[in-house]
Amino acid sequence: MSQKIAVIGGGPGGYVAAIRAAQLKNEVTLVEKDELGGTCTNRGCIPTKALIQSANVYWQARHSQAFGVKIPQVDLDYPAVLQRKNAVVKRLVNGVGFLMKKNRIRVVKGEAALTDARTVSVRETGEKIKADKIILAMGSLPAGLPIEGLDQQGVITSNEALNLEQLPSSLVIIGGGVIGIEFAQLMHRMGVKVTVIELMPSILPTEDAEAVRILTEMLKKEGLEIITGAAVKKIEEDGRGGRQVVFSLAGQDHRRSAELVLMAVGRKPDLSLSGLDRLGVPLTDRRHILVNERMETGVPGIYAIGDVIGGIMLAHAAMAEGVCAVENAGGIGRSMNCRLVPRCVYSVPEMAGAGLTEAEAREQYGDKIKVGRFPLTANGKAAILGETEGLIKILAEPNYGEIVGVTLVGPHATELIAEAVVAMSLEAGFEDLAAAVHAHPTVSETMMEAALDVDKRAIHI
Repeated sequence: MSQKIAVIGGGPGGYVAAIRAAQLKNEVTLVEKDELGGTCTNRGCIPTKALIQSANVYWQARHSQAFGVKIPQVDLDYPAVLQRKNAVVKRLVNGVGFLMKKNRIRVVKGEAALTDARTVSVRETGEKIKADKIILAMGSLPAGLPIEGLDQQGVITSNEALNLEQLPSSLVIIGGGVIGIEFAQLMHRMGVKVTVIELMPSILPTEDAEAVRILTEMLKKEGLEIITGAAVKKIEEDGRGGRQVVFSLAGQDHRRSAELVLMAVGRKPDLSLSGLDRLGVPLTDRRHILVNERMETGVPGIYAIGDVIGGIMLAHAAMAEGVCAVENAGGIGRSMNCRLVPRCVYSVPEMAGAGLTEAEAREQYGDKIKVGRFPLTANGKAAILGETEGLIKILAEPNYGEIVGVTLVGPHATELIAEAVVAMSLEAGFEDLAAAVHAHPTVSETMMEAALDVDKRAIHI
């Protein structure tokens, strides 16, 4: 039965939810206060990866002699880099707009508010949109820390970093998560002196420790300064027009100066939507909207997806949650399996994972967990690419050999992780991957070899 569906937020979760709702023959209205595509398309996934691509091309050109190619002079045209990044963003934003028209989704530009559990009002126009079901997809904002000097000039977030008119000579990045590491390497590869300061004992602290060690070593070898286990105390002027970050490490104060300081400590849900408190939409103790596996909030008829619910704050997770919410709103029973959402870091080498890390698997299954590893040094395609640092790790539970986790570090890891997700979605065992013929020479062969190594049958090691 057709319903009226209102979606608040036009990011990856919101616009995908709107399209799926339209496919199910619902009357759909999407309210967006900024640009379609949300943070991912405008200030996150797409622009950062566009900059990373330019940085990597520049880096490869400067190091082309390793492949027998001599380039007399290589220059970085940073305004042209920004122009290309902006063109890519514009194209994809326009693409989302086209999809809205194609699916007959009404888009309202303005700031939404919840009047009641069945009404969305738009502040700029005063319009009141009646809906049978409402999907909240407001996204997130850059997070900060209570650090003295955080609000002074020269301290920026990822939003400002994407639109710098010129590159700084030096940069201190506070935070060694995905955002911090991706910005660190792209800036370094464009010629910026970079220091990363991370509070936890390692960068990317939630990822597989063995994989993180490999990536950390490669980043340091490339020339990045990475300081872990350090607590930032304050940011102050350095007396030379830049900023100085004061941090505590092993009980002593240390300092690093730079032209700019980038706060990259993650993102927080955007809960500025008026009406959440009045309607009693429940929140977790970490200030995320609380939902069940069907994406339902505690208010009947209201669903929430994407960054506002916390969890895995990634665009593809939001997209899957959007489909899940809409199908449940339409009576199609669906549950969201967050365990199989891939996690990606677009560094060089790339890192990706899905399911359990080795530490999580050992906590759940003990020493009976089965582990297969294959190093990139033994892979022909990696040698051809000149990227032989890395590995693939496959974790299988002890009773049936079902794959419960996969981690990759190496070229094309963010693409290859899809094979692992499909396998785990089908509850495949490591034998299934081991028996699948993989093309040669490809990096994907490492998946087969790691699966073989679970039973110590790998061919090329």
